[in-house]
Amino acid sequence: MGLKLSIQKPLPIGVDLGHSTLRLAQLRHVDGGLELLAAAAAEVPAPLREDLQKCLGFQAQLIRQILASRPFKGRRAVLCLPSHSIFLQSVKLPMSPPSEVENMVRGELEGKLPYPIERAVIRSLPAGTVYADGGEMQERIVIAVARDDLDAYLGMAHKAGLEVVGVDVQACAVVECFQHLLRRESDEDKLTLFVDIGSSSTQVVIARGKKLVFARSLALGGLTLDRELQSAVKIPLEQARQARRRMAEGQAQPGAEDELFRLLDPKLAEIADEIARCLVYYERSFNVNAVDKAVFLGGEANNSRLCQCIARRLNLPATIGDPMAGLRLPQGLEGFEAGKPQPSWAVAIGLSLGAHCAA
Repeated sequence: MGLKLSIQKPLPIGVDLGHSTLRLAQLRHVDGGLELLAAAAAEVPAPLREDLQKCLGFQAQLIRQILASRPFKGRRAVLCLPSHSIFLQSVKLPMSPPSEVENMVRGELEGKLPYPIERAVIRSLPAGTVYADGGEMQERIVIAVARDDLDAYLGMAHKAGLEVVGVDVQACAVVECFQHLLRRESDEDKLTLFVDIGSSSTQVVIARGKKLVFARSLALGGLTLDRELQSAVKIPLEQARQARRRMAEGQAQPGAEDELFRLLDPKLAEIADEIARCLVYYERSFNVNAVDKAVFLGGEANNSRLCQCIARRLNLPATIGDPMAGLRLPQGLEGFEAGKPQPSWAVAIGLSLGAHCAA
């Protein structure tokens, strides 16, 4: 009589250091599938968000508390640095040997970073081949962070008791989050637009199948909408934030919700216009047709009407992404409503899942 063993292999803990919310998630292999082992989220107090040292001290203490109270296994972790710490840009370079790419990228960034290039940690990812300046060129997605900032986040993680095995950015984590759902051969050439609308920024990400081919960070997010509402009706910022939160949770009266969206319409149009410019850039650079669909993610994607307003302006079929799709979920997971998409968890899930996808 044979015995069937249940293989349970935990992946690293994904740590999403968002502007307003800290999220931790960990997956594991279970009998050929993937299960969400543990997850936790906590809000970063508004007064701490603009003070890096105070914010890092709070996050280190908070992570320790979370790890002690939730069933996370081990302390291996992958961090996602917040968007305001990251410089993200697409560049076109002449076709050249891989050994020459790093110097060419640094040359492209000279004078463009908000800090001396000598203090930067720079990486670039191949996006594909484009036709420009009369010939073929290579497009690369360049990611840079100030070494001082990177050291500060790594120091915070050490104080929190984490063993950092990787550092990622939101765009990469978002694509990694949904890779395990793309199994059909026909999925390989599909272009998907991911729109991750967070508190302080919106990440515009395009993937061809499982590959990241475009990424841009827009300095427009939930806080932009809060300030627009604050200015329009002359109320404190926190009151504006609470009004929008009630609207997202379906607690606002229909008439009041219609009025809120009327007031927010100029900023929603601005966000849609910026996303449209990203699409035009990609389509012209790679000589391709429009993307197949848009997937909305991030905390703001919990408001379906907001996503619909942007999708209509983009003239794209759209859906609210669910990072939990295809995962086994433990019973009674705190903070999750059964059957409801969880778009704000894409980055944390992707960080943990990225180790699985790269294997």
